[in-house]
Order: sequence, then C-alpha cells, then structure tokens
Amino acid sequence: MAASGRTTEATFRKTKGREVILSFRKDRPLTQAIRERLESFPGVRKTWTVDPVFRVRRGDPIFLCAAEMVKAASRERSSLGEITLAYEARILGMPEKEVLSEVLKRYSIMRESAARGLGQRGIAMCLLHPSAGRIFRAERSGKIPIGGLHIRAAARAMAVMHVANSMGTVCAAPTGGAAGALPGVVVTLAEEKMVGQRRTALMLLAGSAVGLIVARRATFAAEVAGCQVEIGAAGAMAAAAVVEFAGGNARQTADAAAIAFQNTMGSVCDLVQGMCEIPCHTRNAVAAANAFVCADLILGGYRNPISLDETIDAVYNSGRMLPAELRCTARGGIALAPSALALPRLRGKD
Repeated sequence: MAASGRTTEATFRKTKGREVILSFRKDRPLTQAIRERLESFPGVRKTWTVDPVFRVRRGDPIFLCAAEMVKAASRERSSLGEITLAYEARILGMPEKEVLSEVLKRYSIMRESAARGLGQRGIAMCLLHPSAGRIFRAERSGKIPIGGLHIRAAARAMAVMHVANSMGTVCAAPTGGAAGALPGVVVTLAEEKMVGQRRTALMLLAGSAVGLIVARRATFAAEVAGCQVEIGAAGAMAAAAVVEFAGGNARQTADAAAIAFQNTMGSVCDLVQGMCEIPCHTRNAVAAANAFVCADLILGGYRNPISLDETIDAVYNSGRMLPAELRCTARGGIALAPSALALPRLRGKD
C-alpha cells in the first residue's frame, strides 16, 4: 500500500528538560539546502532523515474492488497481472520497468527461501524436523504414488515455512505464517516451465492484486478472522498466479481466487504451542497444491457464481464470528490435542 502523498507536520513531539525532539513526515526527500537552513535556526542541534517504509503515493488507483479490477483489465485488454502493473506504476509514479524490478527483488527472496528450505541450510525449528527436501526428492525419484507439479509446489511451500520458522528471511505473502503458498507456486512454475522474468513478475502481480482487494475489504490478521484470511488468502493469491501463467483473462483469474477462498472459508487458526509450524506447514502446502486445482476448474469451464468481492466479504464476516479460542490464541482446535500439547521442543522458546 502506498503512503499518503501529503506532508504531515509535527507527527511526534517529545520533551526532556529543555530539549525537544520534533518529527515531521514529508512526501519528498529534504534537499541539502533545506537541511542546511533548518540547521541554521537557533537552538537546532541536529537533523536527520529516515527513508520511508512504504513508497509515497503519487497517483490515484485504477481500481478499488475486484469488480472494477476486472472491468479495467477488460477495457484495456490486459491480463490481471498487466493491469496490476499499470496500477502500481500509476499510484507510485514509477515507470513500469522499475515496478517490475521491485517485484523481481521480492521474487528473488522467495526463490532463495525455497531453495534454502529444500536444502535444509540453517533450518532449526521449534517443533518440526525439516521434511520439505525429503518430500521433494522422493517425488523426483518416483517414490511418491501420484506426484506432479502440485506436490513439488507443496514441498517448496513447506520449505519456505521451514525458513520462516528458523528465523530466516522470507517474503510475507501475505503474512509470515502464510509465506509458503505463493512462492511455492510461482517458483515452481518459473523454474520448471522456464518462465521469463517479466512473466514471473506478472504472476506475482496477479496474486498481489487479490491480496490488495483482501486488504481493502477485510484483513490479513488471523487474530481477527482466523487462518482463512492468512493461508486462505495466500491460496487465493496463488490460484490467481496460476491462471495468469496459463494466459487466462482477469475474470478467470479473479474467479479462481474466489473459489480457492470459498473452499478455505471457516479455516481456524489453531497453531500448536503458539508456533506457526503445526498445522501451518501442511496448510501452506495444501494451499499451494489447491491453487492448481482451482485454476484448472475455472479454465476448464466451471462458472463461479459468487464474485471475488462477495467472497472476501463473506470470508471476513464468517471469520469475525469465530470464537476467540479459534483465532490465533492456541486455546482451541488441534492446539489442544493431547499429542500437540505433549510435543517436545527441539529448541528454546526464544
């Protein structure tokens, strides 16, 4: 999300004795001339600047909901990834080439975390022994009865979660506890289908468009609406990425995301011992595999009657109905299973 483009004066003030610290937020960097002028004022001892966490908003959004998103893509004869690229370029005031570069930086983090998890480099979780690499190699050697692209994506999704739970670097997609599904799918397609950089970025942009609508209409917090808005949202984003890869139009992309969401509605957050390991690992894996199924259903001819906007609203409303015990508190669901409570820690709590 882009930050506001307006200057905000004195957003923070702290006084200690005769000293005062003032903080201001500005929509453009300070020039050297302005800094020198500020420092010339009587009583000013020091000035310093901090780069923004989010890029500053420069323009107006092309769409605000999924219905507008699909209409805009249809009007421009663009895929969902392409219209989202135009959205980001306009709202951030950046050339599309620079947007693609930023997206690919995030993809590189996804790819590296998947590779690290599969190779078990520096993996040390609290409750689980690493298994993603073993599953991946078993599939590759034909030791899994069915196998296929979806199980390799699932293994990569688990690999990313291995890294996340070992205090490694991952790209939240949309959250740390749901960081595996989208990378599992996109990395698998990019590496195994020889997808170029632009097309890889467009897959991620298509997924991010779904995430954008979820952020506008609902939440990504399991504490508010359960696991359906974390791993459920990640699965919907991943389904959109698959349709983008396959050349589907924006409506098909949104519909694949919608049915992925519909099939995870009601999913509770019942993380064992308060860790994003069980059942989070397998949920990320299943969300990655399910993305391919949902994409195939839509591209194969299923007509989704409930729009993505309405689906997100229903998911959010049902999530808020969940009792607190099922919303990221580890006080309900599988978290209270005797085996879950008895699991020994493989490393410390901190």
